[in-house]
Amino acid sequence: MIEAVSATVVVLGIVVFTLSVIIVVVRVVRRTLRRRRARLAEAPRLALLEFVAEGGTEGAEELIALPQRQWQAAEPGAIALLGKVRGEAHTALVDVFARRGLIEAERADLTHRSRVRRARAAEALGNLEHRPAVLALCALLRDPHAEVRLVAVRALGRIGDPAAAVPLLDSRATADPTPSQLCAQALAQLGPEAEPALIGALEHADARVRVTALDALGLVGSGALIEPVARVLEEDPSLPVRLAAANTLGRMGGRAAVPPLVVALGVDHPDPLRAAAARALGEAGAAGVAEALAGLLADPAYRVAHEAAHALRKAGPAGLAVLRSSPEPHAEEALAVAGLG
Repeated sequence: MIEAVSATVVVLGIVVFTLSVIIVVVRVVRRTLRRRRARLAEAPRLALLEFVAEGGTEGAEELIALPQRQWQAAEPGAIALLGKVRGEAHTALVDVFARRGLIEAERADLTHRSRVRRARAAEALGNLEHRPAVLALCALLRDPHAEVRLVAVRALGRIGDPAAAVPLLDSRATADPTPSQLCAQALAQLGPEAEPALIGALEHADARVRVTALDALGLVGSGALIEPVARVLEEDPSLPVRLAAANTLGRMGGRAAVPPLVVALGVDHPDPLRAAAARALGEAGAAGVAEALAGLLADPAYRVAHEAAHALRKAGPAGLAVLRSSPEPHAEEALAVAGLG
């Protein structure tokens, strides 16, 4: 029995020692490979930075002639650089990538079995602003892996093709939807041609899609879109959607946003909506809101009174005058936040 235990201990010791050696070797190999890649990438990286700094006017042929091993080592940094430059430098760098065959390789990787390869390809094509890849990127919005879907959303926003609007909105109506704010940011990058799709989505059967469309419209910020948003605020059956509509009107701002928000302050509306409307009035930056908010400082709903006070704080001299003349504690709090208490 003792001999068996001793043998087991010896075997375990050998296994632990072997695993330790393997771990050390793997770490050394990885460190060596990283250093080798860094050395290989150094010259191309400097050439890329110089090329971009000069607006892409010189150095293209040298980059295209780089040995494949050096280019592969520098490629991740080059792709990241694409996402940071604009104008002629970006156009010239895209041409370098195209002439090295990267665009076709990345398009092929969009359907690769590796999710890492699919995500990297989506990121690269987004940074390349490669419009012919939009349909394939839209297909990745249904990818089974969330990280691939997230990269596809960002890539579509970067490319800015309005054809992506409906697929992006539909990606919010799935069992595992893309994040609303990320999707809204991408939609806002698609330009004015995507606005009809956003307005149409305000009548979508899925409340999540309607909220995302409203968030995107708020980021666009066009005062010409206030009417359909105001209609959602008044008529939509979903409270979260109406809250999003109030926030969007606040972001859009201007005089036209004030009347529907004032209506939403009425006591016949849910308190969360009244509070959101008060906050939105403060964000709208329009004249004439102080009178509408003044009566809410004594509202029995704490959140409504609180938001009204802080909206008045943002409403300029008229709002501050209301706060100074009010005995309500919310008014004192708002003045203290403004440094006037």
